[in-house]
Amino acid sequence: MTRILVPVDGSEYSKRALDVAVDLACALGAEVVIANVVDLARVAVMSGGQAQLVAGAFEELQEDGKRLVDEARARVGGKAPTTTRVVEGSPVDEVEKLAAQLKVSFIVMGTHGRSGLNRAVMGSVAEGVARRAPVPVMIVPPERAPSSTPS
Repeated sequence: MTRILVPVDGSEYSKRALDVAVDLACALGAEVVIANVVDLARVAVMSGGQAQLVAGAFEELQEDGKRLVDEARARVGGKAPTTTRVVEGSPVDEVEKLAAQLKVSFIVMGTHGRSGLNRAVMGSVAEGVARRAPVPVMIVPPERAPSSTPS
């Protein structure tokens, strides 16, 4: 069976990518695998380096991840077969691993469309996945306002 992996983070960008993935899944008769990665670097930041706060931060992000994949599944609304996964680690690493483990046909993900200094400082999960994924990656750009160029 064809599988499409869709990493979600709750942003409008990932919701847009999910909508595109669902349209593709319907056209191909594919399954949509919705995934959220609990970013361990975020756990460290949330805990402020205090060991006693790590477990609480981790639990909070796991609960958030479960909520995000459940909301995404509801957004699919039964239009395509859907499964969900919540994993922990580095987002790029974990999306790459999931793609290989689940033998997905391709990955569809959104991007924030950052450029310049913001991209250099914050990095790009979508770019990292596109470089390392074992399957093709479709990156859905942010929706842009129509150009006001006169015709």
